[in-house]
Amino acid sequence: MSPFIELPVSASVKTLMGVYTRKESPSVYSPVAGELPEGSLVRIQAAVLGDAVQGNPHWYRIDDGTFIWAGACTRVEPYPAFPPVTRVNWKAVVFEVR
Repeated sequence: MSPFIELPVSASVKTLMGVYTRKESPSVYSPVAGELPEGSLVRIQAAVLGDAVQGNPHWYRIDDGTFIWAGACTRVEPYPAFPPVTRVNWKAVVFEVR
């Protein structure tokens, strides 16, 4: 069972910037499956809570079963309401130790 909460959605979004698609899970630590250029029209299957990127934990599962960060795309309206008890897994990444 996946540790990520997923809500079914059937919609299309457009990428606002170049974005990596990720295999296996909505995480910056998942292997890169591919890359979509800015302006790509993408069909989504679900809204997913995953790793927070720039404070935004929302991702989309797209048609090919990979994940893209929702912050790089137009927003689905109305956006599905996640349960209020949803907990987001936060991870700190240290890029430089001083």
